[in-house]
This record gives sequence, structure tokens and C-alpha cells, in this order.
Amino acid sequence: MIRLGVTGTDTGVGKTTIAAALIARVHALGRRVVPMKPVETGVGPGDGGDAARLIAAAGGKHSLADVSPYRLAEPLAPTVASRQAGITLAIEQLDHAFGRLSTHAELMVVEGAGGLLVPITRDVSFRTLFRRWNLEVIIVALNRLGVLNHVLLTVEAATNVGLTVRGIVLNSGVTVSTDRAVVSNLGELKGHVPGIPVIPFSPIANGDSQVTLAEAGVQLDPLIPDLLSPSAGGAEDGCP
Repeated sequence: MIRLGVTGTDTGVGKTTIAAALIARVHALGRRVVPMKPVETGVGPGDGGDAARLIAAAGGKHSLADVSPYRLAEPLAPTVASRQAGITLAIEQLDHAFGRLSTHAELMVVEGAGGLLVPITRDVSFRTLFRRWNLEVIIVALNRLGVLNHVLLTVEAATNVGLTVRGIVLNSGVTVSTDRAVVSNLGELKGHVPGIPVIPFSPIANGDSQVTLAEAGVQLDPLIPDLLSPSAGGAEDGCP
């Protein structure tokens, strides 16, 4: 099983879109892909949020309670949002959910919140969780001025604790820019992180369409070379 953790250089850089595109692509290949959003903030009652998008991308058969065990109303860091809600986040509960989901997966895609060092509890960040679950890291960054520093800091934060960075996705966002910094960022990044794939990701017209997501996910094929041949079973097999 391949285990991937999707993190960002910041909030709002397109993590969920990239994760959903990757999931939809792998699902379209007939592989058993399982999403997880361990903690989601800024979601109220009846709001499926990012986790619901990931579930839909994987075929819609997974339980929201497993995919996203902690769902908090305030759009704040998990430590703050849980404190506001009077909830103690138990890492063991996340472990149990991850174990149930991963039993059925050829590919696990775990999306964090914000960046790699965002705290879940006082002592546990998403970096801690990614190490705990032995995830390879996908770094999502928005292609803009300042991205070189943000990506290199995230790579350093990951590799300093022994995490493997499987790839960096440079997201163009909703429009294509001709700004000189934006145009030069891809080549500069490739020069600074030899051995790590840096993948440009073009805008998606309809990020909620399963077909559109799967088509856009083809851009992410360099992240999953070991899953590109169709599986013997169908995409429906093995879903929890």
C-alpha cells in the first residue's frame, strides 16, 4: 500500500483540489484509493466540507465519520478550534480510523490542514502524524512570489525528521499569470530540490466534477507511477 500525506505551504493553496484530483485519477484507474482528512475545521452541522469532496472523488462509498473523525466549527488551527469547542483531540482515535480505512486501500491519501507544522494538539502536529503513519509527503504550493522560500522550508521541515517528500505540486490557481516570478518558479524549484519531482498543475474549470477532477489528475501521474497500470479488480472492490 502507498501512503501519502498531502500538506501545503500555507492555507488556501489548493491542497483539497490536488488531493481530490489525485484520488479521482486513481479511482478512475480501478484502484482502491481511500481518502482521509483527520481533522477539519470551519465546518458546521450538515457541512461536508473538504472531507466530503475527497469522499466523492473516491467514489462516495466511505464513511464521513472515519474519513474525518474530528470536525470543528471554528475556522482556526485544530488546537484553537478544539479548545473553543471544549473538545480534546485524541490521537488514538485518529489511529483507529486510519487503521480501519487503510485495511481496504491500495493508496491512502491523507490531507492535512494548513501546513506541515500546524498543531493538532499541544504536542502533536501534522508532521508528527505523518511520521506516525509512515506517510510520504506531497507538498502543495501556490505559484506566486515567495513560493521558493515556503517550499524549501517545508521540504526541510519534512526531511529533518526523516519524512520522504514524494513530490511538490506547483498549483497555478484559478488563473494563469505571466508575472516573471511565477513564470520562473518551476525551473528554480527543480534546481533546488534535485531528486524530488516538481509538477506544475493547471487550473480546473469545475473542481466538483468527478470527470474533470480525474482528467486533471493525469497531471499528477508522476506521483503514482506504480499505480498507473489498471488493476485486475474494479474500483468498487474493497471499499469499506
